[in-house]
Amino acid sequence: MVYLSIDVEASGPFPGLFSLVSIGAVVVKSKKDGTWAVDRGATFYEEMKHLPDAKELEAATNIHGLTREYLDDHGRDPGEVMEDFADFLDALVRKYKKVTPAAWPASFDSPYVGWYLQYFLDENPLGWSCFDIPSFGMGLFQCHRNALRNLMKKAGIEFGKNPDPHNALADAIEQGETLAQLLNHAKQVRKEKNRVK
Repeated sequence: MVYLSIDVEASGPFPGLFSLVSIGAVVVKSKKDGTWAVDRGATFYEEMKHLPDAKELEAATNIHGLTREYLDDHGRDPGEVMEDFADFLDALVRKYKKVTPAAWPASFDSPYVGWYLQYFLDENPLGWSCFDIPSFGMGLFQCHRNALRNLMKKAGIEFGKNPDPHNALADAIEQGETLAQLLNHAKQVRKEKNRVK
């Protein structure tokens, strides 16, 4: 089993009303020594054109910088991107059997990816669940979300230095590295609890 850290950039908050403008994904897998790590050799990234009648919030575009004009010239057809993404997912399933999508937060990224896959391919090969990384962290540290980053930092879990914030692939890698650190921390906590018993 592997996790697939997914990040998207969009023209607004809701799929269908707004457009998915880029998608990035990277595999997070267990290494031979049992620790988790991002596999930078297993990534996906594409930028795509807007849906014809979709809205665009200036505030969203200001965050990621992918304007409608830029994407009209350089973005790919979203249906073709979803076909390529489904092929990427299929190759991962053939290799690893189980692929669990993960995001920070899942409540934004997962609906966009699911909606686009369903709309363009008439199916969602990811299914309708997604591993929410911050929820996992909150459970691990027994805290509310606004205390999570501080507690993670105290435990030595750092967010990576992202050279390109709000680039979907750079963000997917950053949150994938965070997930790997959380999984490794959880494993260490379990080991220590078992040692005490």
